[in-house]
Amino acid sequence: MGLRKLNHLLTENTMNPFRIVALLVSVFAITACGVDSAVIADDVDELDSSAQVMDELTLTRGRFETFVGANGDTYFHLLAGNGEKVLASEGYASASGAASGIRTVQTNGVIAARYELREARDGSSYFVLKAANGEVIGVSEMYVSKSNAERAVLTVQKVVKATTLETQAPQTAGRFEVFKGLDGKRYFHLRAKNGEIVLQSQAYSSVTGANGGVASVQTNGLVAARYSVLEAVDGRHYFVLKAANGQVIGRSQLYASKYNAQRGVDTVIRLVQPLDR
Repeated sequence: MGLRKLNHLLTENTMNPFRIVALLVSVFAITACGVDSAVIADDVDELDSSAQVMDELTLTRGRFETFVGANGDTYFHLLAGNGEKVLASEGYASASGAASGIRTVQTNGVIAARYELREARDGSSYFVLKAANGEVIGVSEMYVSKSNAERAVLTVQKVVKATTLETQAPQTAGRFEVFKGLDGKRYFHLRAKNGEIVLQSQAYSSVTGANGGVASVQTNGLVAARYSVLEAVDGRHYFVLKAANGQVIGRSQLYASKYNAQRGVDTVIRLVQPLDR
């Protein structure tokens, strides 16, 4: 579906293009524990429930966000237009280094041969994006299957091609954000105070289900024993958060070391502490 058709849909619904952008990026805070819980407005379903409309929007509203990590390095991640994180960087010693890294991703991210699929020891899949010299310049989220990771590679190429915007990650008290994924399902992620996305959920069939997942993280995320730090085959590490029944309710990004992954666990535990503690 082209932009002309999309604009026609907007006109038919007495909405202008600026409103639809606001619908995708606005969040409404509701009471939570130590963080805000948020749901991204979903009125886009009133226009057209087809995946084509969602795809058009996600491809035209991507952005790179930069933030400073706990170690003082500058990082960036790439978000699709729906707010979903699709790629994360390595650390850079300076903001200018991160900006150079973004330009490298924009150059290499449109080339299919620059992506390499990898597997974690628990069978989860992910991919890395490499520069022409073989250096890793971007790492994906964790996916439950190889086929999901392969589909994500195709999506990331499109998002990179359409994205030129670079912004500072929002500084918040930490918040959950619920959004419609590129596959049409609902997800949530948790942002840290520096704007970094530190936890990504499993897929849910509805906003109600995703909000239930947020509540589960707020309960189980307080318990250190619910976290497991795991290793990928390339030596990177990540963690999963499980409910009391053993079901995975959240996964982290990939970290360069086990120590960094454990520090990520500590960050999530701090973020979900009740406000009165």
